[in-house]
Amino acid sequence: MNTSVSNKRISITGRMERIPNSNFQKMLVGVLIVAWFVESLDLGGMIYLMPVLGSAFKLDPKIMGYLGSISFAGMFFGSLISGFLSDKIGRKKTIIYSMLFWGISGFLVSNAWSTQSLLVFRFLLGVGLGAQVPVGVTMLSELVPSKNRGMYLALYQAFYPLGIAGAGLLTYLLLPRFNWQGVFLAEALPALWLFVVWKFIPESPYWLESKSRYSEADKVMDIIEKNVQKSTGKPLPSVYDEYLDVIVKKPSNQGFSELLTKPFIPIMLMALIWQSTALLGFYGLSTWLSVLLVAKGFAIIKSTAFIAVIALGGLPAFFLVYFLVEKIGRKKTTLVFAVTTAVSSFIYGSAPTITLVIILGLAFMFFQYGYSMSCNVYLPEIFPTHLRGRGVGFGLACGRVGAFMGPISLGYVISGYGPLAVFMVASSCVLIGALAVLILGPETRGKVF
Repeated sequence: MNTSVSNKRISITGRMERIPNSNFQKMLVGVLIVAWFVESLDLGGMIYLMPVLGSAFKLDPKIMGYLGSISFAGMFFGSLISGFLSDKIGRKKTIIYSMLFWGISGFLVSNAWSTQSLLVFRFLLGVGLGAQVPVGVTMLSELVPSKNRGMYLALYQAFYPLGIAGAGLLTYLLLPRFNWQGVFLAEALPALWLFVVWKFIPESPYWLESKSRYSEADKVMDIIEKNVQKSTGKPLPSVYDEYLDVIVKKPSNQGFSELLTKPFIPIMLMALIWQSTALLGFYGLSTWLSVLLVAKGFAIIKSTAFIAVIALGGLPAFFLVYFLVEKIGRKKTTLVFAVTTAVSSFIYGSAPTITLVIILGLAFMFFQYGYSMSCNVYLPEIFPTHLRGRGVGFGLACGRVGAFMGPISLGYVISGYGPLAVFMVASSCVLIGALAVLILGPETRGKVF
């Protein structure tokens, strides 16, 4: 395609935004979704195995809290490194290296021989997992036009509860026969999906353009346009009619320091508070959920199956998130799910009977995963392309601090005040994050890159 008009180059935005939805884009998104799903298996493994590992290594609740948190310490560093690398060497390479790293680390976890080795390997696993999360969201957001971005990002996040349920299924099937070592090994092997990512996913044309690698960016867009036309059987709309005035501007080379300038300070402060409190509540509760259920009188295997089932309660949230992010906007949707997550968390923690535990557990998972989906639709849209990797990496690194503190702090809470207090603390944290979004957050619905 001729990408210049009157000696002026048409940007990737001008070409991407007029592309219709097609099976080719669904294939690209599908490959990234599977990469996220297999990562979610490893992210969810500790939820089910905490009581087992506590028994196997004779750990007290406080040490179990550190075990539940150590992966998130690794994810903090992984998110920061990934944000830098994805802006420096590209989105595709960073995803592949991340998957390779967590796959090897997962294998090492399955061979841990002591509490110390288990902690070290879980930390390394967290580095790899934390590196993949921000770049996966960033990559997906840059491979589809803005009109489809909300749908695909919400769908992407919908596979997290499937991954959590899948981890529970693996635990339920493999734990009695192969013990915890076999479960961790089974969760590490799917990292081999990295070869599929390498084969089918192109580099982000937005990233190439942001690096002034215009020829490579145009070649990637040529391939995308060719495959979309082949998929739809129709010629693409003319780019020139709507985007004659879209001209490439060379971005600033300030790097991360640009995020600390006046225009970005409110967004960075919001990301710090919002992500850290959201993930403190999310992972703090998730990591201790099986222990909390055991405390209520459920056996380990029964609680494992139960958590896997109620995790599926998050799946229908995709439809509501997809509807709301386009109807009322990203910011309002995030606030709606933050408040409903906090309320449902507190009510769920008060459930006195098995029937109410099941019903309220499904409702809690619906709102909690809806909150996660809306957060990850919103986060990549608040940063410009040349800073998106670093910005998303920073936001999720802040989240990892909260995720790290969650299991530890809630371990102290459950020891001193009991299970109900855990849900009260988690609910309060989510509401604090919602307040930061309300005051500092911009609306990004319809934003083009």
